[in-house]
Amino acid sequence: MHDKEIGLGEDPNLEYIPMDWNKVTLPSPKNPRPQVGELSDLDYWKLVVASKLIRKSIAAMLQTAVLTYLARNWEEHEKRLTVEANKEGITSEEMFVKIAQEDSR
Repeated sequence: MHDKEIGLGEDPNLEYIPMDWNKVTLPSPKNPRPQVGELSDLDYWKLVVASKLIRKSIAAMLQTAVLTYLARNWEEHEKRLTVEANKEGITSEEMFVKIAQEDSR
């Protein structure tokens, strides 16, 4: 179900309605410390040098990168979640939990 990216072009009138996180029960993650994909040598050393310059660990740098990505992009992902939820006749919150549970097995 989640192998291809879900486009927003399916419903141009889709209104953004923030999720009600009080309606979401999260499963425990299998791995709360996800790994980064392979980096080129140059990107790896840029990351190392940047972490030394700001006196942060590489793990802290990656955590910041992920949190920044989510802060900037979550609204678009939430719209995709709404499209998928609408296809199944469930709420976005229910769809979020469904996807999370699939990945927690």
